[in-house]
Amino acid sequence: FQLTRRMVARVQTAEEIRDEGNAAIKDQDYAKADELYTEALQLTTDEDKALRPVLYRNRALARLKRDDFEGAQSDCNKALEFDGADVKALFRRSLAREQLGNVGPAFNDAKEALRLSPNDKGIIETLQRLVKANNDKIKQTTSLANKVTDMEKLAFRGEAKDAQQKMTALNNLLVLCRESESGATSVWNQGAIVPFIFNLINDKTESEELIVTGVRILDETLKNNARAMKFLAMHDPDGPKSARFVCRLMCKRNNKEYVDGAGILVQRVFNAMAKMDRQKEMKPDPEVAEANKLWIVRVILELQEMLQDPKVGILQRETVIDLFLKNLMHMDGGIPRGWSWKFVDDRGLLALLDVASQIPEQCDYPVSAETRQHVAICLQRLEEDMVFDTKRTIFKERVDFFFNALISRATDDEEGHKYRIKLSCFLITMLQGPVDIGINLIINDQLTPIMLQMAASQNHLMQGIAAELIVGTIAKHERAINMLKIGIPVLRALYDSEDPTVKVRALVGLCKIGAAGGDDISKATMKEEAVISLAKTCKKFLLETEKYSVDIRRYACEGLSYLSLDADVKEWIVDDSLLLRALVILAKSAGPLCVYTLATIYANLSNAFEKPKVDEEMVKLAQFAKHHVPETHPKDTEEFVEKRVRALVEEGAVPACVAVSKTESKNALELIARSLLAFVEYEDLRGRIIAEGGTVLCLRLTKEASGDGKIKAAHAIAKLGAKADPTISFPGQRAYEVVKPLCDLLHPDVEGKANYDALLTLTNLASVSDSIRGRILKERAVPKIEEFWYMTDHEHLRAAAAELLNLLFLEKFYEETVAPGTDRLKLWVLYSAEVEEERLSRASAAGFAILTEDESACARIMDEIKSWPEVFKDIAMHEDAETQRRGLMGIANIMLSSNKLCSEIVSSEVFRVLVAVTKLGTINQERAGSTEQAKRALGAAEKFGLIKATDRELYERENNVTTIQEE
Repeated sequence: FQLTRRMVARVQTAEEIRDEGNAAIKDQDYAKADELYTEALQLTTDEDKALRPVLYRNRALARLKRDDFEGAQSDCNKALEFDGADVKALFRRSLAREQLGNVGPAFNDAKEALRLSPNDKGIIETLQRLVKANNDKIKQTTSLANKVTDMEKLAFRGEAKDAQQKMTALNNLLVLCRESESGATSVWNQGAIVPFIFNLINDKTESEELIVTGVRILDETLKNNARAMKFLAMHDPDGPKSARFVCRLMCKRNNKEYVDGAGILVQRVFNAMAKMDRQKEMKPDPEVAEANKLWIVRVILELQEMLQDPKVGILQRETVIDLFLKNLMHMDGGIPRGWSWKFVDDRGLLALLDVASQIPEQCDYPVSAETRQHVAICLQRLEEDMVFDTKRTIFKERVDFFFNALISRATDDEEGHKYRIKLSCFLITMLQGPVDIGINLIINDQLTPIMLQMAASQNHLMQGIAAELIVGTIAKHERAINMLKIGIPVLRALYDSEDPTVKVRALVGLCKIGAAGGDDISKATMKEEAVISLAKTCKKFLLETEKYSVDIRRYACEGLSYLSLDADVKEWIVDDSLLLRALVILAKSAGPLCVYTLATIYANLSNAFEKPKVDEEMVKLAQFAKHHVPETHPKDTEEFVEKRVRALVEEGAVPACVAVSKTESKNALELIARSLLAFVEYEDLRGRIIAEGGTVLCLRLTKEASGDGKIKAAHAIAKLGAKADPTISFPGQRAYEVVKPLCDLLHPDVEGKANYDALLTLTNLASVSDSIRGRILKERAVPKIEEFWYMTDHEHLRAAAAELLNLLFLEKFYEETVAPGTDRLKLWVLYSAEVEEERLSRASAAGFAILTEDESACARIMDEIKSWPEVFKDIAMHEDAETQRRGLMGIANIMLSSNKLCSEIVSSEVFRVLVAVTKLGTINQERAGSTEQAKRALGAAEKFGLIKATDRELYERENNVTTIQEE
């Protein structure tokens, strides 16, 4: 998409792109509008003095709507540089400043805007609000400043009587920061808090808990970009020393929570340098990044140096790699294009490749078994960011250079053995990251003899690495067949090793070859007995938790993951509760190290991958043409899948998924999302899944997984809430958090079942409160819902969309619906007369009844629906009693709304139907409700003097009897 937009931008003018941005504003797609205005600004120069302020002013509106108040204020500042009397810019800056807690400046802007435009009601209302807010702010500021001063004395100035009181003071400061921007400003105190936090970090006698809380306080204050930039420049405003200090802050301690917190501080700095925020889906601002390019260079170079620094610890090194992963790749939402290319052109890529060649047993600087996973993902994303052929060529040249340097030194002597291990580790990492480049490297003729010599050596480390490399080369079924001649004898020889590390790595290779045919039983490469035998060996390693290390057990898990494609192995696994529990134990101890393998097992066992429906005619045609036809195993039917899913959930698969999910691998997260979606398929399991953290995990997956993974995770959320009390499924704040992924799921390109479940869950959520209904509106769900409302070929989707009428209880949506200019009101009435789709007519009739409580809506209905007599007759005579009752309630509301409308209905055929319906309740109790509403309608006609009750009617009312003879 980004490439296409860039290509279009080259032939479009800035004015045309501005118009597209304006259209996006009208469609309430503010993220797209922001992006379009940014592109238009990139095409302008300082000479475009008429267009640039308009673009800044318009982008400020888009950013206001996205709650990017800092960005809106900045854009208004730039617009006002061109014209200080720009009313819209002043007003929007006032709104932005108000949200940022800068009430005084906001008041001044609103006052100036009102002077320039004295009749603007919006400005008047804002000014009145700011007058009150300003008075409250003066009182609050005094109180807040006193609170902060008191807490600082206890936390940093030694006035706390004990550690507990100090901890309480720090927590109070943290709460003040989180509560409001004014609180964060007071705690920041123009940077005075920073030395206190640094003293806390440097004090070796302080507890880790205190220090981590101090870092979190600093993090909260740095959410403001201006403060983050000031923090970055505090130690050396004119040079790289400050960047070094900020980046190396994570090296002060080795506690994981501290390192994570310090890493987030660097992330805040990246956000400020490029005006971006991945969590809020805010893309970088090229202008801001250009203005801060020197700081970006300094930070990147410092992090790059940390990659190979022996003084940098394992956790810190992995955090640095993750920072590159999150910020360097433009295609993945990082800083503007060009920085990743520069990183590759310079020594950045070579430094990453060097880390890729390290293993804990032989390393030039500290790494762990998990470091490889971080590097592999980073290299993969970096290679994907090389979007042009020239850049991909440079990337490949750098990789080839590094590979050739290693292979030239991988001689058959002691020094050469060291480089052989480095070479093999480098190739293993490449095969886990940019796979295509890795596969091209292993084709090198010099590599096979090196690999075989390593396997034949007496060095267990070399044997194990050789086995792992052979495993990595078996990428596809066809390649597995080619490797059988060379690979299987070597792997079998290594499998007989007395060293468990060598044995288990060889086992993984044999398992991978055994499963190379996938779930197609006609392409199996080993007999079933041999496959089960390999699975039993994997089980042996997994069960003996005290005898074998986590690394050995995770290799066994990897082997089992390959075999889990086989339906017989699937059944064998779920029948062994000890084995299932062993997988959960491994997940909790290994964490992300086994994320891909464990998620693969769960996805395979639950058949979480979509399979195309088999067309029998096409199968017969393929058989006739002697083409290969995949064969499904008889133990992969729905009955077997359900049994396996129940066993997995029962034995702790959900907590295991939670334990391994803290990874940057989007593909692995997609596997987890697929598994969770398969788990929630069964309604009676959903309560347990929610209790074990399934909802929280799915929410995170909707932000961090791949595109398909996000959809699967959102669908899982939809299923969790489709048939349950939303206050139980999504308690507290979670009810608001799930709205966005559910609204994102409402898309024609997403499968109908996911759309349907999302509509049901949103309907449940809309019944909770006005604030949640408001959140649904804010996520622009209504236009999406209406698309399903019009789908005449999908009755269930139409009905579910109509049932989302709980939104009508929200005043804002109600007013939008009854206001002239949309067909929404008309549709509620017309769909109420629907005969074939009872569920749709019921929901629509309820909406009709609610909307006719507004007099203007009643008038619009009678004016805009020319065929109202026929429609009202159909509603009043509807076969479904409940639809009839609700529809008659709407008709009665219209008749009660005015004499004119009532007289029109009385003079039509609808009046005769109403009279007939008033008699139904006595002979058909199911229609008693309809009778009451019909009487209510006729009562309106009586009230306006349009009709009079007959003597018979008066007699029936007085004696509460019917004079209709029952048949």
